[in-house]
Amino acid sequence: MRVIAGKFKGRRLKGPRGVQLRPTGDRLKEALFNILAPRLPGSVVLDVFAGSGAIGIEALSRGAREVVFVETSAAACRLIEANLALCGVTSGYRLLRGEAFRTLRGLGRQGFSARTIYLDPPYDWEPYKDLLDIIFGVGLAEEESSVIIEHHRAARLPAAGAGYRRTRIIRQGDKCLSCYSVPPGPPDGDETPGA
Repeated sequence: MRVIAGKFKGRRLKGPRGVQLRPTGDRLKEALFNILAPRLPGSVVLDVFAGSGAIGIEALSRGAREVVFVETSAAACRLIEANLALCGVTSGYRLLRGEAFRTLRGLGRQGFSARTIYLDPPYDWEPYKDLLDIIFGVGLAEEESSVIIEHHRAARLPAAGAGYRRTRIIRQGDKCLSCYSVPPGPPDGDETPGA
């Protein structure tokens, strides 16, 4: 794994050896950052199911002001810390170890919000709607926010829900990125499954 662009460009990151993680491939990462690049400078990014930290570190490399990493695994948290150290990152981030739903609710109670929220749950994950309902329901995502979920193409994600809608799907082989945002106008409760 390597950092693709920005001030840490070319830095090789430690991979998830002995840790049950699935790193985002370079092609999918490039597609993701082609979408995110204009939004990153000076912004706050939330990286949930952060794994090795590669996505959040790429965001920092490209000018994000702050990245909040959320990860439940102690081994993965150590990997994130090691990769931040490899890039010489000593500030501009928070690493929160904890179960995703509880941690996201806690961030919401703090009044935290992020311009970009990236989620890469395990591919056998099912409660996507619950995850999106929390993110949009507790105010982590605002009108200008973009929420992106990496998932297997066979996964069923909601096309819309209370206060959010899917705006785009990017497919690469068996992997997909589903992009969500707050729709213009009054909230819509349509929850048609898709993907």
